[in-house]
Parts: sequence; structure tokens; C-alpha cells
Amino acid sequence: MDTRTGLGWGGKLGHNGTASVSVTNIGGVPATAKAVVVNATVTEPTAAGYITVWPSNAPQPTASNLNFVPGQTVPNLVMVKVGTDGRVKIYNAAGQVHVVFDVVGYFE
Repeated sequence: MDTRTGLGWGGKLGHNGTASVSVTNIGGVPATAKAVVVNATVTEPTAAGYITVWPSNAPQPTASNLNFVPGQTVPNLVMVKVGTDGRVKIYNAAGQVHVVFDVVGYFE
């Protein structure tokens, strides 16, 4: 996913916005993957905030995976279970942000 180019999501993720992203059956990750390792990067944030990543079929957790301030580009390695539909969700708490989400590994 790269919101800068529209790959997987069109445009910045907005304030209190949630994106649902497919992470299986794509990029060499099999449908049987139970969890993925992701390099999540936020760039061009317009406000201080955070993103949270979690399995699509689970309640949103209260912990953040990545924190940022305006104008920063911040990457972080995230390990997350995959939802039963092969997706994960990404929540942006504040402002508008571009998100780059690269799956770098998986667990079966």
C-alpha cells in the first residue's frame, strides 16, 4: 500500500480514518499466512498523531504502532495477525497522513 501513488488506497488517510488492506494472496504472501511483518511508514503528516495496525476481524486496540509530528517521515516495523478475510486495518488518529505499508515477511 502506498497512499502517495494510490496503490491499495487512494490519497491520504484522514483524521480518525481507517483503511482495510489486503495482505494475503499478494506479493508472495500465501492465503494461509497467519501474521505478517510490515514496514509501516507515515509521511507528510499534517498534525501530531499516531497510527494503529490490527487484524481486520478484531476490535481496535488502544496502543499505537507509530507516533509522529507534522512534517515527519517515520517508519516502524510491525508484526500483526491477519484477519480471517486476509486483511489488516490501519487507523490514523489525527490530521492527514500518507501511509506506505510494505509486507516484508509472514508467518504460517
